[in-house]
This record gives sequence, C-alpha cells and structure tokens, in this order.
Amino acid sequence: MPRLGHYRFSETDVAKTFSNLGMWWDHLTTGIDATAAHIHGSLLSQSLADVLGADVLGADVLGADGLQADVLGADDLGQRLTDLGRAAAARFAGNESSAEAVAALGLLWHAMRDAMESLRRAGVVSTSGQGTVARINVSGGGVPKSAVDRVEVSLGGIVGDRQRSRQHHGRPWQALCLWSVEVIDAFARDGHPIAPGAAGENLTLSGIDWSTVRPGVLLRVGTVLAEASAWAIPCRHNAQWFTDGDFNRMSHVRGPVARVYATVIETGSINTGDAVRIVALV
Repeated sequence: MPRLGHYRFSETDVAKTFSNLGMWWDHLTTGIDATAAHIHGSLLSQSLADVLGADVLGADVLGADGLQADVLGADDLGQRLTDLGRAAAARFAGNESSAEAVAALGLLWHAMRDAMESLRRAGVVSTSGQGTVARINVSGGGVPKSAVDRVEVSLGGIVGDRQRSRQHHGRPWQALCLWSVEVIDAFARDGHPIAPGAAGENLTLSGIDWSTVRPGVLLRVGTVLAEASAWAIPCRHNAQWFTDGDFNRMSHVRGPVARVYATVIETGSINTGDAVRIVALV
C-alpha cells in the first residue's frame, strides 16, 4: 500500500487524489484572495508537467528572477491543475504503487498542504473561532450514522467507522467529515426530514460560525488536530433528507451549508461536548 510519511493510500486513493486535483484546488481557492497559494499551485503545475513529460502550455513558472506567481491567471492555473491531475491518473493507472506514482503524489500532497498554510499565514482563511462537538457519528457503512459518546481518531479517520463505498470517500484528505448543527437545524425548520448524522458527517459541531469553516482552516477538536481540505460533494444517497429530493441544497455552491472534509494532522480522541477551536498554525 503506498505511503506518504505515516499516511496510507490505497491504489484507488492515489488515482482519485490525482483525478480530483482540480476540484481540490478549486475548493481551496474559490471565493477568496488566493494569491498567497498561487505560487504553490504554479510550482506544482510545473513539477507535474516535468514528471509526466507534458508540454507546459505557455510560459514557464520558473522565471529568470525566480518563481513568478503571476505567470498563470487563477482560472488558467485551475484548468492546468485539472488537466495535469487527470493526466497523472491516466499515466499511473494500474501502477499507482510505483515509485514514480508515489513521488508525483508526494509533490501534489506537499504543494496542497503548503498552499493551505500560506493562506493561513496571509490571514485569508480564519485562524480563530470556537464551538463544541454536538454529536459524534459512526456507522458500518452508509447513512445515517449513529451517535456515540467517544471515539479514537487515527490518520485514517475515526477508528471503527466505515464508508459504504471507497469510490468517492476515505482518502487521507477525507479522513473526517464535519458539519454544522445550525445548518442542519435550519434545513429541518424548513421542513426537511434531516438530523445530525443523517448525511454521514462524523462530527456535528455547534456554536461555530460555519461560514468560516472552509478548506485551509485548522481545527483542534478534542485532542485531534485536523485541517479542512475540501467540501464534501453531496450525492443521491442524501436525497432522502430533502422533501424535494434536491440534495444539492447542501452543496457549497449554495452558500455556507456544506459538509467539510478534513485531514488528520495529529491523532487523538474526541468526546461529545469537547471544545472545537479554529487555530492559526500547526
């Protein structure tokens, strides 16, 4: 099984991380001034193109005076990363455990982590805020998830929790799924038959301004440190929680209403009622 440091990736995880690169970058940078992250995306674009032997399609991101953060516009960079991620997935299909594939995955992983840290240092994403763990949710696969009082959290997520399918879930950058009890309650007040755990989030949080919880934010939850990585894309399994079947009501494109995936940075334990704090740096 491929590894990056202590993080374990299945071959599917490797393939899906490559193919989702454009989406991941879009989630990280949309709706904010992402200038601080741009250099990391530009460097990743050049590095992946070098690894894949691909044409860089324009000016190099390495200028005579060093790295040039403005070589590609934001839209061009997003599309470049989308294309390169898909090219990498195709290039390494069936060979995701190869040293070359893992090396390329490492470039992606570290560039994305560096981009998130740059946004925090620039003050572009929130570095403060607090709330509590209203509910912890686990299941043997599928939704809804059931409440438990306490869990241990590894780099792979909540110990004992399972997904129905790993096709779209379960990467190290999707180790935890977080949601807001206030968002859920607002849906319920509108008449939708939804409740904490129904949509599959692991941790239902309360008292925290959900508009501040977005990719790039660091959260201390109990003794666990987690880095919000990407919004969770809703699927048809969540249609049952909406009277009209419109599960996209919980999409990030509709506003600050989406579940958020997170990478576990420091393992530990979480109890119902534990404090949640947005923090500045690892």
